[in-house]
Amino acid sequence: MRGSVNVILMFICFAFLIGCKSKKAVYYSLKEEQRNILPIQEKYSPIIGVVPEKIEPVQLYEFIDNWIGAPYKMGGETKMGVDCSYFSQILFHKVYGVLIERTAHKQFVANSTDRFIGQSFLKQGDLLFFNQKGSERYEITHVGVYLGYGKFVHSSSNRTETGKNGVQISDFRKSKWQRMFVAAGRKVVSSKTLIQGSN
Repeated sequence: MRGSVNVILMFICFAFLIGCKSKKAVYYSLKEEQRNILPIQEKYSPIIGVVPEKIEPVQLYEFIDNWIGAPYKMGGETKMGVDCSYFSQILFHKVYGVLIERTAHKQFVANSTDRFIGQSFLKQGDLLFFNQKGSERYEITHVGVYLGYGKFVHSSSNRTETGKNGVQISDFRKSKWQRMFVAAGRKVVSSKTLIQGSN
C-alpha cells in the first residue's frame, strides 16, 4: 500500500513539474514576441494611443515617418512643402500601389470613391473630406487619411502645439474636425476590391 502511495505521489510531482515547464515555455515565447516589436511601432504607439503590436501595417507608418513634419505649401509636391491632396495621393501610390486624383475635390467626386458619412464604418485607409461648412453643397477643401483609433494623417496649414504646420497626425474626434467633416471615402481599386484596412 505504502509503495503504491509513493508511486502516486511521484506521478503527481512529475506532472506538476511538466506543467511548470510548459508555463515557463509560454512565458519565454511571449517575451520573444515582445522583442519582435519594431522601433517604428514603439514610436507611434503613444501617438495613436494603442499597444505597439497594433501599429500596422508597418510600411504605412514608415511612409508617414518619412514625411512627418514636412511643411504645408499650397500646390506643393515635395518634402520642402506639400499640400493635403498631394500627400494623400502620394501615400496611396507608395503604400497601396494605387494612383488617385490630384485635388481633394476630385478625390471626393471620383467614381472610384465609395462615399459614406457613418463614422462607425471608418477603416484604416479611408479618406476623410472636409470644408469650412461641413457640407457637400460646398467644394471639398481638405483631405486626410484615416489611421484608425480616431486618428488621421494629413498635411495641414493649421499649426500644432509646437507651432509647426504640415504633415501631422490629428485627432478626428476633436470638435473642429467634426464640424468641418463632410464625408469619408473608400477607394474602389477594381470592380471587386476596396482599399480597406483595420478599424
